[in-house]
Amino acid sequence: MAKFVLFLGVLFGATAVVAGAMEHVVRGMIVSDVTGADAKLTGEELSDPAPTPEVAKRLSQYETGVKYHMYHGLALVGLGLVMAFSARGQVLGIVSALSLVIGVALFSGTLYLISALGMSQLTMIVPIGGSIMILGWILFLITVLLFEPLVDREDLE
Repeated sequence: MAKFVLFLGVLFGATAVVAGAMEHVVRGMIVSDVTGADAKLTGEELSDPAPTPEVAKRLSQYETGVKYHMYHGLALVGLGLVMAFSARGQVLGIVSALSLVIGVALFSGTLYLISALGMSQLTMIVPIGGSIMILGWILFLITVLLFEPLVDREDLE
């Protein structure tokens, strides 16, 4: 199970990098949606300031989604390592991992939809995802507290 959690962590890290790389495309979608202008024609670059406060807000939401996506990918890698070297807490570790995955899907995924596509009616899903991520972190903490090394120091001597 630890290998599966490590896999999820690496997958989340990779997909967070892809989401971050897509920011230029998303910026164009946001500018087109908010201003009605074609972003390709306006010469918008990532380093340019947002043309309107609404564009700035939606870009910030997208960036928040990417950050939390990556943070939780790294957390899943850490959780997988704890599970790999512990004799206890495997089931709790899996529940923690699933909570983190579902939380990120709801939190970051919804922020991606809200920012890129302007689906503001989904706003109430974001705190649900955040709450599930908090639950995942609490379960991660308990998994760490249950940590018991697979090999005792005396066994190594």
